[in-house]
Amino acid sequence: MSWDGDISRMGQLAQRVADLGSVPSRAAGRIARELEGLLEEEFEAGADPYGNAWKPLTDETLAKRSQTSEPPLTDFGAMRASVKVAPMAHKGVSITIDHPAAPHQTGWTGPQGSGPKRAILPDRAMPERWAEVIDVAVSDEFRRSA
Repeated sequence: MSWDGDISRMGQLAQRVADLGSVPSRAAGRIARELEGLLEEEFEAGADPYGNAWKPLTDETLAKRSQTSEPPLTDFGAMRASVKVAPMAHKGVSITIDHPAAPHQTGWTGPQGSGPKRAILPDRAMPERWAEVIDVAVSDEFRRSA
């Protein structure tokens, strides 16, 4: 819609502006679903959001596992299940990481020993694939508003 100075069209202009304000909320659901898919791919590949392989399991840990061919953090599914992705109205997307996966984000040391960092969430610049998911979803919703 272009503005031609016709005051009777101010209502349409206000409606368009209001619609643009809802772009982030509308894009959030798609972004959440697609980021959840990218996180699933990370667990399947045993890699961080940047594509770097997680440190391999120690021989001691491998001896305790039911299968040794799976990537780290995937033997029982508890790690993956502790990562939650959800759209938030007017606020974007929420990603939470709880125990047992949370200690692996930075590495851990405790009474039961220690473990290396196996980042699940980005810990520096936005990974390219994550940025692309966000950009495409927001751009698509913006175009729908135009």
